[in-house]
Amino acid sequence: MASIPETSTALVFKAFNEPLILEKTSPPTSAPAGAALVQVLVAVIRPHYREHFAGRGFLQVPPMSIPGHACIGRILAVGTDAVSLRPGQLVFAHGFVAARDDPVNTGVLFGLHRANGQGTEQAGVLFNHWKGFWQDVNTVPLETCIALDEDRLMGKLHYGLDDLIYLDRLSVAYGSISSARLIAGQIVIVAPATGHYSGAVAEVAAQIGCRVIALARNADKLKPLTSRHSNVTAVQLTGDRAEDVATIRGLLPLTNAAGADAFIDVSPPQATGNSNHFDIGLEVLRPGARALLTGALQTVTIPYFNLMCRNITIIGKWMFTRQEMDAVARMVEAGIIKLGKEAGHEHVGGGFKFEEWERALIVAEETLEWGRDVMFMPSASALSVS
Repeated sequence: MASIPETSTALVFKAFNEPLILEKTSPPTSAPAGAALVQVLVAVIRPHYREHFAGRGFLQVPPMSIPGHACIGRILAVGTDAVSLRPGQLVFAHGFVAARDDPVNTGVLFGLHRANGQGTEQAGVLFNHWKGFWQDVNTVPLETCIALDEDRLMGKLHYGLDDLIYLDRLSVAYGSISSARLIAGQIVIVAPATGHYSGAVAEVAAQIGCRVIALARNADKLKPLTSRHSNVTAVQLTGDRAEDVATIRGLLPLTNAAGADAFIDVSPPQATGNSNHFDIGLEVLRPGARALLTGALQTVTIPYFNLMCRNITIIGKWMFTRQEMDAVARMVEAGIIKLGKEAGHEHVGGGFKFEEWERALIVAEETLEWGRDVMFMPSASALSVS
């Protein structure tokens, strides 16, 4: 059984525009009810953390917190109310948690974002309670831990811990795909599709059997994706709306001549005010289709009457449910969704120690493309239960 270490190291964000602080503490010796004590083996580093730590980020990462919103880890202890999770299990743990006494209205991304659609008051309470994953031992809500079939994933499929952390992106992507009610054989427009999460939406939709039309201002950036998935087609937007709409419609088969089944928008906040792709995505939908909003545009204008007449359903999606998170893990275990080199994924930097945080953040800031990621690996030697 994996043992609880005597000391734990954490990276603490104490003030804007100040260096992160490495702190040594004595970790808990048990897990409270409702939680698991997890040894962090691999933790996600987003490209925008340096921006957040300078106070310029779109997401609200407050000072006096431990960052890091997702990890692959090993359970060291569980609370007395745990009925399935056990010490020694490999898990995918995420910081997206809902308040247990208000799950519909209050959710937060601990380690990354202190607010939600309701503001910071209630979400802040939740954020302050749970700590992020940039520490080698962390207490995590039971409901955000998904047990992984280690023998299958690492034994038969030969994935490494660095491959498995991609579950973070896949879960966000599948949350959108699930909410858009996509099934194999349907056609989905994804825009844009060159980034971490937008590209993941395109690859997951392709791997579950959808035909994907991926929109981008530079189609060359989509070649790593289109070269591996024959059912992903890239369309380079020209800025001429009529021409771009005609190009997309020319790609639709006769069986879908009326339009695509769904449009998933994954726009970054920087696209606000320059969202021609959004208008195009709505225009090429068939009657009865779905438009899924999961990006960060601040404002858009929609053709109200046109959408009403076509019975278009507009859906907002923030992250994912536990069921969607679990479904992604099971699809990866089944081999439906691929990871690692076979899937075109690249782990930049090889995994950093917490002591290398300055270099890690710089590398992550420069790693913006689909399929590429940067991570901390504070406990990478602990690959299996001893």
